[in-house]
Amino acid sequence: MTHRPFLPLLLLPAAFLFGKAPTDTSSVCDRFRQNDVIFTGTAENSWITLLDTREAPFHKRSEKSKRVRFLVREWFKGARQDAVEVWMTPGDCAMKIDAGVTYLMYARLNKDKQRWESNACQGTKPVEEAASDLSYLTAAQSGPGRATRVSGAAGTQGLNVQATSSVDIRYAVTDNAGHYTFDGLPAGDWSFSVNGGPSKQAHLEPGACVDLPLGGSVAP
Repeated sequence: MTHRPFLPLLLLPAAFLFGKAPTDTSSVCDRFRQNDVIFTGTAENSWITLLDTREAPFHKRSEKSKRVRFLVREWFKGARQDAVEVWMTPGDCAMKIDAGVTYLMYARLNKDKQRWESNACQGTKPVEEAASDLSYLTAAQSGPGRATRVSGAAGTQGLNVQATSSVDIRYAVTDNAGHYTFDGLPAGDWSFSVNGGPSKQAHLEPGACVDLPLGGSVAP
């Protein structure tokens, strides 16, 4: 009889065991609006959640809520503190917190338990993965009227995109995927065009994220 090699179940990748992890699909504007405190902070202890525990009872022990203390680096929303204790809670989005690593933290107040809670489904992530969010949040520090984002496909890499209002002109260059982003445009009416070509109009409300494709789809 041929014996198959035994593979320890716990050594198999979590994604293999439980399927692909859901991810946060909200916009940065949604995250800014829905969370009570937002900051970057360095974790003093570790925590991990894998995937959906409903089908993996033996992993529930590693996915219980755990309090993690973060030393604040930069504050974006809420009453500033130098250190924050956040209860990391199990969610549908897998996440790992490593001690000594800095994270962009999105947290909400659990009023029943009087504690801050967060997980990856709220948008929390390592700062090295958060450049896009940090661009928006830095602009939003200037005031609610600057908590705006306009972005979209504009064609190819390296195109100049112009944003024009009655009092200002801003510029952006498309990235390697042909997308552009404007963060922190003052609320109001704006016109957007690629290389001075036909334009599209957008009205920005405070706290708005607008998806505005340009390029070949632009109407005169």
